[in-house]
Amino acid sequence: MNWLELRNFEVRQGDFRLRIPELHLSAGEMVAVLGPNGSGKSTLLSALAGLKTYRGTLRLAGNELHTLSERERYRRLSYLPQSGRLGLPFEVFYVVLTGRYPLLSGRHYTEADHRATERLLRLFDLEDLRHRLFGELSGGERQRVLLARALNREAPVLLLDEPFNAVDLRHQHLFVRHLRDYVRRKKGLCVTVLHDLSLAVKYFDRFLLLKEGTLRADLRRAELSETLLGEVMDVAVKFVEHGGEMLLSIDLMKKEEN
Repeated sequence: MNWLELRNFEVRQGDFRLRIPELHLSAGEMVAVLGPNGSGKSTLLSALAGLKTYRGTLRLAGNELHTLSERERYRRLSYLPQSGRLGLPFEVFYVVLTGRYPLLSGRHYTEADHRATERLLRLFDLEDLRHRLFGELSGGERQRVLLARALNREAPVLLLDEPFNAVDLRHQHLFVRHLRDYVRRKKGLCVTVLHDLSLAVKYFDRFLLLKEGTLRADLRRAELSETLLGEVMDVAVKFVEHGGEMLLSIDLMKKEEN
């Protein structure tokens, strides 16, 4: 099943243009979006979430995205932007609980909603923070709460823009392992913008390489090339195998002087 289909897809923001001729993202995939700053990664995710005007075709589970109601889109997609903010003084438990809002059939959260929220608090070490106000948390703690909130929607398609910013190493790996299990269990799709190449290579199956608004490559793990990855990311990349896993050695490229 193709969760997301793009054809002749184009998004314009001022002088910047993102172009993707064709792309199919399928059930069960962990997709990492990689590229330097300004390459169009965040533009792509916000457009997939229905937050930007686009040209061409964008289908979600076979339906043109703009034909879906906001409620239906929210049930199928959970989007975490790069800088998620909540201005109101909510406690952590309630912030995570509100991820369930698109699932409500009535006016109030159910016992099942509360159980799902409790489970995520336990899973991601947030129980001790449950009564803390969101605005009083550290940057990494806030990001963990927002990740839990995004997962609490139980949407089959997750769109996560740099979700591990400020998150400590332990919780990065905890979250990404849960994401992988979640996608496989629900036969869903996770599309994640990352800057950490090592984390991407360790856990993700498919890699979209963007540069200057163009999709330079769409690769499976076995197809990753040191040369291509280095050219797109402007670093020198070397693959190193250790303990049966692929690791990365990264050096800055020296720019030629005129």
